[in-house]
Amino acid sequence: MWSVVIPVKRLPEAKSRLALSGERRAALALAFASDTVVAAAASPLVGAVFAVTADDAVSRRLSALGARILPDDAPGGLNAAVESGRLRALADDPHRRVAALTADLPGLRTADLTDALSTVPEGRAFVADTPGSGTTLLLSDTGGTLAAHFGPNSRYAHEHSGAKLLSDAGPSLRRDVDTVEDLEDAIRLGVGEHTAAALARLRWNSAHYAGHYPGPMQATVRIFDPVTRAGSVLLDDGTELAYDAAAFNAGGLRLARPGQRVALRVDSTGRITALTLATFPLPG
Repeated sequence: MWSVVIPVKRLPEAKSRLALSGERRAALALAFASDTVVAAAASPLVGAVFAVTADDAVSRRLSALGARILPDDAPGGLNAAVESGRLRALADDPHRRVAALTADLPGLRTADLTDALSTVPEGRAFVADTPGSGTTLLLSDTGGTLAAHFGPNSRYAHEHSGAKLLSDAGPSLRRDVDTVEDLEDAIRLGVGEHTAAALARLRWNSAHYAGHYPGPMQATVRIFDPVTRAGSVLLDDGTELAYDAAAFNAGGLRLARPGQRVALRVDSTGRITALTLATFPLPG
């Protein structure tokens, strides 16, 4: 049997690479964590799910879904939160091995997690994310040691530390979400009910957000800083997107004012790459 530790950031800080407004990012981050907890708790090999968080909204939601809430009060970020959860999990039941699971697996299927938990060797093991450089699941050895190295290129850090790669892990266990493109891939694989409900509330339009909108997108300037030449725009559905100086300069404008209508182009991650006046053509 296993104890699963899931660290969850404060919602205002979560999913910062999603090119969406803070409110929308927070709603999706909470939904992702909810579906992750539900799938993990349903596994017959999981004896307990521990969510490590300092966010009250996360605590309320995940507690209602059956997770035990642990305070994220240790300095050191994600790996410190994992270690804090590991110690509490072992104190709760030292006979259960410990698994650290990321909180951004909106399509996680219980069967994929159960398969990974049932095939793990005696030593430490991990599952790499879909791109291949990150880690979504880290499994302890029989003594409960995790030695977590989550962060950029964590796959290689875990390999270097002696953990074994579980190369046959199911796709839902590998598809974490950091960008809009990742989310589109997760939607194609199938997401859980909490994420599906959040997407419905946000009126998610895949073509719109994935950068395949048919024709130039239009928006209204919300902020323009004449010093940095950066700012943000509001799409017609209320979503706020930031633009940098490179995107502003690409459109050939000298100035912009709040309330001005602009045409813009976004890439496959939802990042603005060019904007100009709504009556002007976008550069090729």
